[in-house]
Amino acid sequence: MDIKKISEMDRNSVLHPFTQLHDFAAGKAGDPTIVEGGKGIRIRDAEGREYIDGFAGLYCVNIGYGRDEVAEAIARQAYKLAYYHTYAAHTTEELAKLSDRLVKMAPGKMSKVFYGLSGSDANETQAKLVWYYNNLRGLPKKKKIIARERGYHGCSVVSGSMTGMSFYHGRTPLLLGCKSGRDGAGVLGTSCSRAGGTHSS
Repeated sequence: MDIKKISEMDRNSVLHPFTQLHDFAAGKAGDPTIVEGGKGIRIRDAEGREYIDGFAGLYCVNIGYGRDEVAEAIARQAYKLAYYHTYAAHTTEELAKLSDRLVKMAPGKMSKVFYGLSGSDANETQAKLVWYYNNLRGLPKKKKIIARERGYHGCSVVSGSMTGMSFYHGRTPLLLGCKSGRDGAGVLGTSCSRAGGTHSS
């Protein structure tokens, strides 16, 4: 691998989240870390350095890297059908089997599985489900969501609004009418107005 060429291509063509983009594109922030492989809890960069991946990908590699059985299962499925959506009651054999297994394993009275692409997507979906649920209950104004100070909930508009870190709120637009501050008990949060109610984090 030509590390210098790959780094230059990356700086010129990739929009990296949580990155000072001007300095990165100009090379002032150093080169990107080119992750080349992984095994167990460790990843390896293109220069051969190994790191313990404390982030677990981005909180999603819960069984570690380099698992042959996972690679083989992905390959088998890709040859058969690499992707199809679940809209309008479409499904696949594997999706139905996995969902059934998860529902049976889950505690409580869980009866359905909704698939997403990331933690941000998952938290965004949870907010929508709460709003939808309360609409069905005839409580359309019940829209308050409270999140912990310094809690991270994602980088989409809704999940970013729920994130209790003030620097998130100053740099990106949140839900309409958001205000950051502390309540009477000194708890930092964000309160956001929206049609039919409020959203707080």
